[in-house]
Amino acid sequence: MELKQLEYFVTACDCGSLSKAAIKLYTTQPNVSKVIKALEKELENTLFERTNKGLKVTSYGQSIYEYAKNILKNANLITNIETEGKPSVFTISSYPSNIIATLLVKLYQNNPNILIENHQGTVDEITTQVAHGISQIGILYVSEKQLAAFRHIISHKKLEFIELAKKQACIYVGPNSPLYSKKSISIEDLFSLRFVRGLNDFFSMEHHLDEVNVGTIGFEKLDFAVYTNSEHFVTNLLLKTDIVELGINLASSKYHQYDIKNLWIEEEYTYLSIGYVMEKDHVLTNTAKEFVEYLKYMLSL
Repeated sequence: MELKQLEYFVTACDCGSLSKAAIKLYTTQPNVSKVIKALEKELENTLFERTNKGLKVTSYGQSIYEYAKNILKNANLITNIETEGKPSVFTISSYPSNIIATLLVKLYQNNPNILIENHQGTVDEITTQVAHGISQIGILYVSEKQLAAFRHIISHKKLEFIELAKKQACIYVGPNSPLYSKKSISIEDLFSLRFVRGLNDFFSMEHHLDEVNVGTIGFEKLDFAVYTNSEHFVTNLLLKTDIVELGINLASSKYHQYDIKNLWIEEEYTYLSIGYVMEKDHVLTNTAKEFVEYLKYMLSL
């Protein structure tokens, strides 16, 4: 019997639903169901009845509920005693990102005794770092069209992907662009534009165009006029020329303080699934959960 099994059981009892428990535990419903079934098998007793009206705790489940809560409470006390005086560590992998950096600063401000490690890399590097235990979670995004294949690939690394939001691909344009007055743009119109590429930011797709295929956009056919890693240079290009930049459509964009707009791309398959990868059957630490909540809130704006 593992503490994780008891945690999933107690949370499912408290929530009255496997799907709600999955949200609270920062995992998926199938994973919650799998863990609880493993506990039932070990105990040789049924803990829940699955009915049309939802989840119902059996009499046996009710009899061990308080015992399970007390075990988890005592385990938490022991953990706190062992780590007293030691800073907790939060390790995370992501694409290079100003927004992720801002959220990590907020996390530190609310937890001044924490030790933060932020590793940056490509999709493959991020998933490898999480699989090897270098990072607790990895923040990334995947084309919705490729999501099923991506989940299958990372399952071989014993990882799972938890989606936090779906966002459309977009382009950023400045006041000198003839598209400035528009709200959206067609796929066909993309190929008549000139782009800047190379800004290493999580919410810019240029960082790994070769790894993410968004719908029918053929990135290799786009006209990239400028390559740079200077955010200041990109901002000035957008403000003073008709050059545009690919990105992700967010209500609170990275250019919100400038006269720069984001136009969503009119195509069914231009949605991106944004979320995090973690090791299967692992439970997020409280610090990791706090960071995920920050990111989830930002994506909801």
